[in-house]
Amino acid sequence: MQRKIGQALVVGAGIGGIRAALDLAELGYGVTLVDRAPHVGGILSQLDYQFPTGRCGMCQMLPLVEREAGSQYCLRRGLFHENIEILLATELVTVEGEPGKYVATLKQLPRGVDAHRCAGCGACADVCPVEVPDDFNAGLGTRKAIYLPVPHALPNAYLIDLKACTRCGACQTVCPTGAIQLPEEQRQGFRILVVDDELILRDSLKEWLGEEGFSVDMAASGRQALDQLTRQTYHLMLLDIKMPGMDGVEVLQKAKENFPALGVIMMTAYATVETAVEAMKIGARDYLVKPFDPEALIPMVLGIYADLQATAGRRVEAGAIVLCGGTAFFDPADGKNTLGYGVYPNVVTSLEFERLLSGTGPCPVQLV
Repeated sequence: MQRKIGQALVVGAGIGGIRAALDLAELGYGVTLVDRAPHVGGILSQLDYQFPTGRCGMCQMLPLVEREAGSQYCLRRGLFHENIEILLATELVTVEGEPGKYVATLKQLPRGVDAHRCAGCGACADVCPVEVPDDFNAGLGTRKAIYLPVPHALPNAYLIDLKACTRCGACQTVCPTGAIQLPEEQRQGFRILVVDDELILRDSLKEWLGEEGFSVDMAASGRQALDQLTRQTYHLMLLDIKMPGMDGVEVLQKAKENFPALGVIMMTAYATVETAVEAMKIGARDYLVKPFDPEALIPMVLGIYADLQATAGRRVEAGAIVLCGGTAFFDPADGKNTLGYGVYPNVVTSLEFERLLSGTGPCPVQLV
């Protein structure tokens, strides 16, 4: 194995991130390549024949020197290099340190399937009863709740869409390697507090969320909710805005002061949507407009649950951080950036990589 002469973190495993990672790896730097998606390639993994040659362009991204150190397989199928570690379904949480000596904290989202044990046989998908729109095919078709994020990828480990999974257990039963880990037990430890002055709504929410495996308590007023928060640990609170006595915004402010890690979803009528938006500035995660049904509530709760349950804490040391969000996350026309990477304002060119990784240059952060 080639001796590593430095370490870099590349955020985004699309075409820009792959190219940056390969260039740095070929120079001898160790690279940690991360992407919030469960696969590499970005939108290019969805393409095949490309103008004007009618051939795939990803092969042109293979290393131009020392090709034996890189994979000779099609990059649409996977990326392999001795100096590159790939972490998928992973997000960059924080960055600390100084140029040349950064420490980044990463958060890895749960897959529901052990990628090392999955044989890719597809038996799980065959028995899964759930069908949802297929993002890989731009929603033109459907896929199962347990699926391959990219059909042609290598390795071809399946993963579970936690927002769509009903926890029926059919996939777990047929898996020949025992790779599937359903989240049922974890959900029982996820406590939700429903706060609303209408009994019928509280009962409905408790029934809907209970069917998903969550532990649910109820409060009829803001003061009762704050009292329960002091006596029991909750992970999420569904909070009505319009309540007699203490309204939802005041409850939210007091709750976030004492329990900053508590996730909150505001419930509101059409007339108070603006108030709900203001509540999100205070710390609410999202809001629902009444009347709503389980189809609107459950995916939102499951999304917050998956985010809060994600493993945060892996720390990676890097001399440079390369941000490759791609056009899906950065609009060159107005310069707006939806990934929140604006906290890293310094942009450098690839020609400065080697100097920056040694710690002798300016802040080594690049947005590609």
